[in-house]
Amino acid sequence: MRCDQCEHWKRDPEDWEAESVGFRLCTAVRPRWRIEDEAAAAVRQSGSAEDDWRRANREALQSARAYVQDGSEYRAELLTGPDFFCALFKQK
Repeated sequence: MRCDQCEHWKRDPEDWEAESVGFRLCTAVRPRWRIEDEAAAAVRQSGSAEDDWRRANREALQSARAYVQDGSEYRAELLTGPDFFCALFKQK
């Protein structure tokens, strides 16, 4: 269950500093805004009310189990070392 054994642990070509210390990007933990946008799109497609959107948003965040968020909501990432452990582990 270590990151270096997980299929979600990827190199990020934009982050040379993290790479230089042996960290990589976890693609299993997604930005909060992306999770919320997908939930909102599903509700819009179904033509549901605002209460349905709030419930769908809450359920989407709960099922994600974890998310990252930054102040600008432009880019947020979880960078980990190879020996980090994770509940979202998936064998390579």
